[in-house]
Amino acid sequence: MSNKIKFKDISHLLYLLRNNREMANQKQTNMGREIGVRQKQYSHIESGNVVLKLQVFLQIADILKIHPSDLLEQSGLLNDFPPCEKTNTINRLESEIAVLKTQNKLLNYISDNIPDKK
Repeated sequence: MSNKIKFKDISHLLYLLRNNREMANQKQTNMGREIGVRQKQYSHIESGNVVLKLQVFLQIADILKIHPSDLLEQSGLLNDFPPCEKTNTINRLESEIAVLKTQNKLLNYISDNIPDKK
């Protein structure tokens, strides 16, 4: 499958944009005004009748106060990509924390079971 076809379906991302706009009580007219297009043009963006350009996507995310990567992740468009560097770091740190918690439990057990030297 070519990349051109692979990322052609962004319908879930468009759904998330519309849903988040509605939850923020924003009208298409206001959104269009913010990004410099008319309401009808904005409607075409949400419906997928025009290509969603990166700059417009970033502007919409900014207006809605949502991080663009959160929208992409929620849409499933990032599922076919390997984890990003930050995700790898978080996973590594979570693993290290789990080891430290286990070591802490062991140290507490040892400390609780050492006879008093009094």
